[in-house]
Amino acid sequence: MDSAKWAGELGEEIRNTFRAPFPGLIQGEPIFDLVYVDPDKFNSVLRNSRNLIFVSTLDGNSRGDIILQNYFTQESRETISADSNIYISKQNDLFARGQAVMHLFQRNSELLIGHIMANRNKIQHYFLDVEKARFRKALYKAPREKGIENQLLRNHQCFIQVPYGYEIALETDHSMWIRLMDNKVDKSLFITYKDYTEEEAFHRKNIIAFRDRAWKEFLLGNDSLSYMVTEPLVPIDSVSLKLRNKFTVQVRGAWKLKNNSLGGPFLGYVFVDEGLGRLYYVEGFVYSPGKKKRNTLRELETILRTFQTQTEHSS
Repeated sequence: MDSAKWAGELGEEIRNTFRAPFPGLIQGEPIFDLVYVDPDKFNSVLRNSRNLIFVSTLDGNSRGDIILQNYFTQESRETISADSNIYISKQNDLFARGQAVMHLFQRNSELLIGHIMANRNKIQHYFLDVEKARFRKALYKAPREKGIENQLLRNHQCFIQVPYGYEIALETDHSMWIRLMDNKVDKSLFITYKDYTEEEAFHRKNIIAFRDRAWKEFLLGNDSLSYMVTEPLVPIDSVSLKLRNKFTVQVRGAWKLKNNSLGGPFLGYVFVDEGLGRLYYVEGFVYSPGKKKRNTLRELETILRTFQTQTEHSS
């Protein structure tokens, strides 16, 4: 976008949108890394970026404004001038394969700022969904851990696509902990369940109470000196959504070990298997002190969203 607009209110709104805090992280990270480029310096190297955003208005007359306006045909500019309701367009593979491109535009900055503020969630989720698809493609490029998947189906009547390298860390009659450790990060998946008796089980406080109770029973029952609890100092972010037409609650927060300084972020989902009358809680959590964790959580989210009940998986 034009440098003067980047320094002004329109640029501030772009930063508020794409540098919004990633939820559930103790050490703050933005949902995206945002790099400003002057239109006059948009070269062949930058054209290969996997995500691009062009922000323009038709009332500008700087060199940067004119460069950006020329991305539109005369007919498109006339349409934008005549209709204050249109403000966005999206393209794939504009300059490179696998690239996602968004154009944000209007007659002037005031109108465009209004649209961005009113549609911030929609704008963010365009790129969030693109990134999820990329994570999924990269995660499952190697053969999956079919042995773990089959054991999960056989012993716990549910299914998750387990990427290569994960191992079963611990299992009981109603829980499984799956883990991948390397020299950079410790990534884990946790699956547990109980009888589903009431809709209140989907309330945030009840989900967290179930999570803490399940972890305490799971770890203390195996002679651990400590167990995991939800960190009360970090707000729990929760949202209701539908995954494969199934009502789901997603929670984000932070965990710590009781009587220990270890901790990190977690992401959890609650599902119901109506046939079995069972409430499943599935979670991904990270231990990676001193390192950025946003992309690891996105990776775990990609895995968790493959969850299926046995009935769903076999149908």
